Amino acid sequence: MSIRTAYFGFAVSDLDAWERYAGLIGLGIERSDNGLFCRIDEKARRFHFLEGSTDDIACVGWDAGSQTSFDHLRSHLESLGIPTHDGDDASARLRGVDRFFHFVGPVGARHEIALGLEDAGSPFVSDKVPHGFVTGDQGLGHVAFNSTDHKGDEKFMREALFAQLSDYIYQPLPDGSTMHASFLHTSPRHHSIAFAEGLGGDSKLHHFELEMNKLEDVERAYERVQAAGIGIGLTLGQHSNDKIVSFYAHTPSKFMMEVGYGGLRIDDEESWEPVIHDRISEWGHEFQAV
Repeated sequence: MSIRTAYFGFAVSDLDAWERYAGLIGLGIERSDNGLFCRIDEKARRFHFLEGSTDDIACVGWDAGSQTSFDHLRSHLESLGIPTHDGDDASARLRGVDRFFHFVGPVGARHEIALGLEDAGSPFVSDKVPHGFVTGDQGLGHVAFNSTDHKGDEKFMREALFAQLSDYIYQPLPDGSTMHASFLHTSPRHHSIAFAEGLGGDSKLHHFELEMNKLEDVERAYERVQAAGIGIGLTLGQHSNDKIVSFYAHTPSKFMMEVGYGGLRIDDEESWEPVIHDRISEWGHEFQAV
């Protein structure tokens, strides 16, 4: 079964700062009394920023793709003893979907299985990202969580949402500890979700990722972010596992945003063999102190 990341929801303390930040990156912006909503493709609402004190992720939305898949996932989750709950009509309208149900997953994060993502009334155009973002069959992007049990979190996602293991990264850190991370995919995107131990942080979410269609758009975003005085978490570099060329920037909340180009696809599940990488990156991605 293949599902895709559909939308990410956040509870944030400064909507104005997030509106400026989203505009700087090149997202399409919709602001209303209900919150801040952003798009990066033909779908109406890919990001939901609602007022909240946690400055953390509020939900990960997954596109079931069909009524059959929607119903099957719900019955499967309940067969595992995972409680599910219907989303109300007002919440569905806020997300721009026909309907959804939700459950609690690893690290206490809320996951939502949605049906009927609403299309926007006009094509997505961004002068800051003229070549657009990678979505389609790969979904919206990926989320990476701070974990205390990456193997347990991996097991949950593999059993609950039929996620497939992409690979691991076990990297020694300067303090003598080791960063352990599991990477999982639910679509051709190399990973839709990841769980990492040893990175620290006081939020559930470590970062979320968006992929652009052209490297030059990533490079220009990198320049804009630095010119605006926004802190860089990791400099431009290339990951060892998904091969994406990316940078990480701090956001107005507790987590970071990764912007990249050229991420690996996993199109042939039968021939894919997960491995353990001993470093996060092939080059670059130098950590920058806040």
